[in-house]
Amino acid sequence: MSKNDNVDKIKSYIDDILGTKSSLRNKLTSKKSREKELFCEILQNLQFVNGRTMGMKHDYKINMMDYDDPFYVAIENLFHLNYTQEQRNIINWWLYDKFLPTGEVLVLTNKETEEIIPSETPEDVWGLIQEHEKKNTK
Repeated sequence: MSKNDNVDKIKSYIDDILGTKSSLRNKLTSKKSREKELFCEILQNLQFVNGRTMGMKHDYKINMMDYDDPFYVAIENLFHLNYTQEQRNIINWWLYDKFLPTGEVLVLTNKETEEIIPSETPEDVWGLIQEHEKKNTK
């Protein structure tokens, strides 16, 4: 039985219980999930643009950094409006320091337990900055 069949079956049960026609719709995304989605998309795009800029400089000796700089400043200022210095440090580390030009990848480790802290994806970064937000609101 497909998902649509299950939805139709549930809808018919609801119609029978209520004694009227009803309609179902997908759950609306919460503000926090939309914020996470946008944050992850921004980080992916910034990582792509930064890689492209570095590739142009390395491969073709074309320096786009002066051209791109005002965009980065604007984005950093928007981050400044929404995130603490500690959160921005995590974001900037992930964008500019984690992935080395040699292909090596730096990892975060917990100083107390020496366990590796997941930081591979924008979703991981989102989780880290949310942890810092919770610490700061206590």
